[in-house]
Amino acid sequence: MGLENKCDISPSNCVYTSCYCEENVWKLCERIKEEQVLDLEEHYVVFISNSNRQIPLWMQKKASSPLDAVVWDYHVILIRKTKDKSFVYDLDSILPFPCPSELYLEQAIQSDRKLKKQFHRKFRIIPAPVFLQTFASDRPHMRKQNGEWRQPPPAYPPIRTGG
Repeated sequence: MGLENKCDISPSNCVYTSCYCEENVWKLCERIKEEQVLDLEEHYVVFISNSNRQIPLWMQKKASSPLDAVVWDYHVILIRKTKDKSFVYDLDSILPFPCPSELYLEQAIQSDRKLKKQFHRKFRIIPAPVFLQTFASDRPHMRKQNGEWRQPPPAYPPIRTGG
């Protein structure tokens, strides 16, 4: 097993709920902190979105083929940056997990140059320890106007933190 995944984190043993990427990443950060095999300080949470809330990503499980993009309103991934390498953890991707950052950028993010301006992405990077301490959600964006869920929520209660 390589250094990039020495604490045996794989998609099959992660907490995962489709369409709840920010909560999936929070649960992954929580696990890294609890297991203390990887240094949480090396990790960064990345929110990808734009003012139109339309960002294309490739190599996503929800795509009909790897060549097709999925247009999310936003997406959240985890990056581990060591002195000489970086890796992306994306539970919605069909790329390796974790994935070398260069490969993820090339195949999943791709260049904004080939996109219409309305799809250009913006990235907000938050140190994982800060995210773990301050994130909270009551999942309002996942409800329709009539109160029904757009996608079934995770089995655990909404995440609430002291921050």
